[in-house]
Amino acid sequence: MGCSMLGRQVILKLWPLGKLTYWLGNRPLLRPLMRSQFRAEENEAVIIPVNEAVRGAESVVLPYDLLAPLVERASARVILSHCLCRHGENCRTYPHEIGCIFLGDGAAGIDPRLGRAAGAEAAMAHVRRAMEAGLTPLVVHAAFDAWIVDIPYRRMLAVCFCCDCCCTIRHGLRLGPPAFWDTVVRLPGLTVEVGDGCAGCGTCVEVCPVRAIALEDGRAHVGEQCKGCGRCAAVCPAEAITMRVDEGADVVGNLLARIERRTEIW
Repeated sequence: MGCSMLGRQVILKLWPLGKLTYWLGNRPLLRPLMRSQFRAEENEAVIIPVNEAVRGAESVVLPYDLLAPLVERASARVILSHCLCRHGENCRTYPHEIGCIFLGDGAAGIDPRLGRAAGAEAAMAHVRRAMEAGLTPLVVHAAFDAWIVDIPYRRMLAVCFCCDCCCTIRHGLRLGPPAFWDTVVRLPGLTVEVGDGCAGCGTCVEVCPVRAIALEDGRAHVGEQCKGCGRCAAVCPAEAITMRVDEGADVVGNLLARIERRTEIW
């Protein structure tokens, strides 16, 4: 049973209190109890980096080459009329009306009061609009998302368009416990590199939401915990941090295979 319209209104009113869950999850005594709230088998997110520093084969253009197969092959598409995160946080920087795109048969069951059905072309136009507004795509398969719009979890997928100030996932990366970090995975085939121009200023260390960057021997070092969000590359004053698609990596195929193991949207 999903969330009712009244229930959604209550959740939006209490939305800012969601950060309390992340804080509680980091308390040593409560950490084991909160682990069940962040089960990777029920929640997974893949950040699609949007940064001029992304490099790769000419055939790979992030993020459109990644999102287009999802949108075009999905059996149904529904564009939400507003972003739950920005609405709940009362965002004053980015537009509330650029909502998530839900994909799959499950999406067809979304209440029309929450969003509109769309063809592949209209959905990709929505992607372009979100990108032009400075929002970051996030491919999410989460039990909470399915519950809040009252659709089957195993027959849906969401493409969110996140802002750093309001996104629940990004709040979780900054504030949540390591158990939450495991639900966000790096885009398969994406590598983050630190070049010779690094001056060891530490700017990237300060902005990394999962504390995956450390200064070693006067230079930044990116660890395995990196989620590939691209914030470090965006803020590096020396432009020494780059993101690239590994040579020979089938980024699109790997992403589709990962999704197909979790849900059915075709």
